[in-house]
Amino acid sequence: MNDPAPITDSYNRHIDYLRISLTDKCNLQCVYCMPSKGLKFFRNSEIMTDGEIVRFVRIAHKHGLRKVRFTGGEPLLRKNIVKLIASIKNIGIADVSLTTNGTMLASLAEDLKKAGLDRVNISLDTMKADRYKEITRKGDIARVWEAIKEAERVSLSPVKINMVPIRGINDDEILSFAALTFEKDYHIRFIEFMPASSDGIWRREKCVSSKEILDAISILGNLESFKFRGEGPSRNYRINGAVGVIGIISPISDHFCNSCNRLRLTSIGRIRPCLFSEEEIDIKTPMRNGASDEEVENLFLQAIKVKPERHLINENKTVSEHIKTMSKIGG
Repeated sequence: MNDPAPITDSYNRHIDYLRISLTDKCNLQCVYCMPSKGLKFFRNSEIMTDGEIVRFVRIAHKHGLRKVRFTGGEPLLRKNIVKLIASIKNIGIADVSLTTNGTMLASLAEDLKKAGLDRVNISLDTMKADRYKEITRKGDIARVWEAIKEAERVSLSPVKINMVPIRGINDDEILSFAALTFEKDYHIRFIEFMPASSDGIWRREKCVSSKEILDAISILGNLESFKFRGEGPSRNYRINGAVGVIGIISPISDHFCNSCNRLRLTSIGRIRPCLFSEEEIDIKTPMRNGASDEEVENLFLQAIKVKPERHLINENKTVSEHIKTMSKIGG
């Protein structure tokens, strides 16, 4: 049986991808994501239950949803994460993935794979142990490398490593990360630094643009551009002679809004049609007030209808106020 065709939004984009934040909590405190003073976390009663998440995905799947990514906070802090992934896969979702900081992944990787998880993205912004502690404010990089090896072993592949270059902090490691693709079939994804920290660390001049990243990497060899099946935010390249892939995600310097195929569902049950918009549609409250599947379905369709043509972060400085902390929205 073929999956239903995805819904097309007002700008002829096929919306078939949902990023679901499972929690705003994290066991790290990365400088570009969470303020140094910490956050007041959502109460457990505010967080969507497994049943509510599964119900919403089942409803959205009827309209062509084929890809789900779990995010956070740190999604592996969620109890019953293995069972939740199995439930989502059983709905018929073709592609189930997860973004994690990797510190808890090694012991869970095999069970996650058996439950139906297809791939992982592991956040790693430096290969230097001391610097890793500085960026994360508490992390142990050895646990992340252990997670990467275990993800490879159980075929959570391709293993994608997300690196956010920040000028003056870790931009001197861009070449080192790119060079990993000569050794392994890693997908190294360089993500432009976004205005998402309550500490006020973000400055436009700290953002290393996609052009700068590509110019730096070109020292390693000729870059061949290619596309994977389907649309996504990453512009992909392979260095001549490498086995892995370089991905460039450039929300600041060269947005990918014209091909955006996603919605976000926050951990407290609000659909966010665009990361850089304050527009949110609450689905959790109606669910808890007894809304029918048809009513929830209409909210999903409304979220697609109001999805903007593009973000205005380069035209409107106040846009960054809507994403002061990524952990509250979902990375």
